[in-house]
Amino acid sequence: MEEPNRLPVLVVDDDRSVLATLQSWLSRQGWIPECHDDPIKALEAYVLRKHAAVVLDWHMPGMDGIDLLRRLRADNQTHAAYVLLVTSSDRDDLLHTAFESGVDDFLRKPLHKAEFVARMKAARRVCLLDREIRQKSEHDLERRMHAMALERVTALVGAIAHEIRTPLGAVRMSSERLQLKREKMPEEMRPVVDRVVESASILAETVDDVLETFGASGRQAKWERFHPSESVAQAYQLLHEKARPGVEIRLEIDPAVAVVEGRGEPVSVRRLTSNLIANALRHTESGSVVVALRPHAIGVEIEVADTGSGIPPELLPWLGEPLLLNSENAGFGKYIQGNGMGLSLCRKVVQRHGGIFTVRSKLGVGTRMSAALRLDLAAPSPTTGPDQFYTHEA
Repeated sequence: MEEPNRLPVLVVDDDRSVLATLQSWLSRQGWIPECHDDPIKALEAYVLRKHAAVVLDWHMPGMDGIDLLRRLRADNQTHAAYVLLVTSSDRDDLLHTAFESGVDDFLRKPLHKAEFVARMKAARRVCLLDREIRQKSEHDLERRMHAMALERVTALVGAIAHEIRTPLGAVRMSSERLQLKREKMPEEMRPVVDRVVESASILAETVDDVLETFGASGRQAKWERFHPSESVAQAYQLLHEKARPGVEIRLEIDPAVAVVEGRGEPVSVRRLTSNLIANALRHTESGSVVVALRPHAIGVEIEVADTGSGIPPELLPWLGEPLLLNSENAGFGKYIQGNGMGLSLCRKVVQRHGGIFTVRSKLGVGTRMSAALRLDLAAPSPTTGPDQFYTHEA
């Protein structure tokens, strides 16, 4: 059984032979049993390890199962384990008393393996469902808090970007004018001017990307006819030389889409592809990075597949949100290189093109990021609502 589904279970019984039997049965069914014949030590263990389920004997010296259960519930109100109570008594009123006290299931001794295993299988389903619901609730709360923080950050980003754009515009205009006169300037100055023009252009694009990521750009998409193959090829040409030694990077354009034309925003598609390639190269120390353009049911698909480090499965649900993945708020800082804004920008580009964005990854194996884009839209789709963004463990 996969390790994530091996749930811890606390077993409490003053009969050590019963403990040994239950430990054997539970271990074979994929549980991780911790057994105690002392209720006080069992209570201390539960406080420390928060077991998913508890199997309790009712009648024990010092503290019976019902008293222990009440202590468990009272001292750990944020964690509710699934409790199976067992007893050798044949009194008919015990069932009502047990469930009134907070028991989830009830069995009489002597225990029969088939029945006990069946009850614990049901307990596993309940525990796994409870864990899934808790994780989703935690994720939803984290996202709501993050959205509130982003509203404040967006205002700050907009103000800073405005202050940057004015002097940056002056630098771009002056450097481009100088570049027009490059033939008249000393030869050693020409590459300097070219570099200033290139750097200013990159910085301007970065500012636009940051603003767009936070929804503060105000830039209107330049929707026009274009060839997706040209945008993908341009991105590849810009980045293919940045691959580490020992990493093969190649471009594969399906002949069926090599000359396909559609409507969209060519610059954004180039940025999308560039971000996906840069991300793959950043996380691939050996092996390969394959950039592919192929037909898709809705138009075309851009896929970047790498043999890099992969993405931890617990991280996948958090992808694509700007500034969300860091050690302060998600606890995954040791896995993160970057701030999530690149992937967030990619999501918006795909959404604007009415597309589907899918991330498939496996830790230690690699990652495939694919963006399917429509080419038949007369105008860009809005980016304010939910998008089609999916993450899966490969």
